[in-house]
Amino acid sequence: MARPHVILGGFMSVDGKTAPANRKGRLLTPLMSETLLRRLHQLRADVDAVLVGAKTVIEDNPRLTVRAVQGRNPVRVVLDTLASIPVESEILETKDASTIVAVCEKAPGERTDRILQRGVEVMRFSCERQIPLADLLESLSRRGIRKILVEGGSEVRWSFVRERLVDELFVWITPLVWGGRTAPTLVDGEGFLDVEHSLKLRLKSHEVVDGTIILEYEVLKDR
Repeated sequence: MARPHVILGGFMSVDGKTAPANRKGRLLTPLMSETLLRRLHQLRADVDAVLVGAKTVIEDNPRLTVRAVQGRNPVRVVLDTLASIPVESEILETKDASTIVAVCEKAPGERTDRILQRGVEVMRFSCERQIPLADLLESLSRRGIRKILVEGGSEVRWSFVRERLVDELFVWITPLVWGGRTAPTLVDGEGFLDVEHSLKLRLKSHEVVDGTIILEYEVLKDR
């Protein structure tokens, strides 16, 4: 199966949290220096598409466009099983980038219609609870998307990790400790039960930018 090259990553605290226990006060944008913001936007400019889940859209309301550097906007892809994202979301309101909302066929028609009325494409899949990622990536590949950045959230990242659909992974570790048993981490989901089945990585590079540690890995393919 032809599929795009998948880059997965995100920002987290030293103790691995991407937000506090109440899931408010996301640490990504408020703690980013201008240098890091430019770097994030350059990552977006270097890929053909950027992907997030519906929960990220609902909680963070991102635009997912390139603004801090010169470059083209990637196609924005949202995994939204039941077409639940608000129609006033930035990702639907901002027209300077194309958007695809992937839904299951059982998504209510009135919801998908509202998204379509915003001039956004709705891509339907035969599914119950989760968008079939392999089918989605194949469809995106047929549209000329060769490289995709998975920005979040934690359950979406887990879905890509679980399906072994990741080629590169990066982590930006900010000098902060959130704590909290229920605080979201970079990758959540049910997780692997042993080391044998975990995703294996090889460190490609490491550096410190404005106090943030940046680690970049390639994913080792299963033998």
